[in-house]
Amino acid sequence: MFSDLKELESALSLTPENARFSLSSNGLLTAKISEGNYEGRVFLARAFPFKTEEEYISVQNEEKEEIGMIRALSDFDKETVDVLRQELEKKYFAPKIYKIVKLSTRFGMSYWDCETDQGPLTFTVKDTNRSLLRTGEDRVFVVDHDGCRYEIPSLAALDKKSLGKIEMYL
Repeated sequence: MFSDLKELESALSLTPENARFSLSSNGLLTAKISEGNYEGRVFLARAFPFKTEEEYISVQNEEKEEIGMIRALSDFDKETVDVLRQELEKKYFAPKIYKIVKLSTRFGMSYWDCETDQGPLTFTVKDTNRSLLRTGEDRVFVVDHDGCRYEIPSLAALDKKSLGKIEMYL
């Protein structure tokens, strides 16, 4: 990813005029970019994943090197936007936690049993204090020991028992 805003601003701006995105026959995202003559598999990464979901999308090659930056998905046609959104949703998939049924800690690990928008889930978090990321006053992301993300969309919407279980980690 880009190390600072100057580098971000100087990145090749990918637009409908110089970049075409599509899914290959085996479902992989590919791009044909006229500037730099790039054609092949690409990966997407949000430059600001918690602030802007559809702006400043980094496009990377298979070595995870930046090819360019999509300033806004809305610059592209609906079909392309659908393909890019689908790819971003896969990468940034995060079940939403609505209730914490059980939270226990043992040997520096915490074990979570939760009710989510994807049904009941159980996962393990290493170093819980560092694995909870507040993004604003009310929203929290939890990263488990495998790097999977879970979202608590609203602390205020949690029931009191659920909130009580995670309060000491916030």
